[in-house]
Amino acid sequence: MSVDVVCGKCGAKIANMRMLKSIKDVMRPYNSKCPSCGQSLSPSEFSVDVQKN
Repeated sequence: MSVDVVCGKCGAKIANMRMLKSIKDVMRPYNSKCPSCGQSLSPSEFSVDVQKN
């Protein structure tokens, strides 16, 4: 199972994780901004969508 972290504004894939880790750790290399559109990303405002592959 893998987890995709996707920007809510532009839909760009920010990260793909095979093991769960803190969303803060995922966003740290990007300075809490989407690398595609520059949208500020908040670790407290996110949603989870589950899709069966």
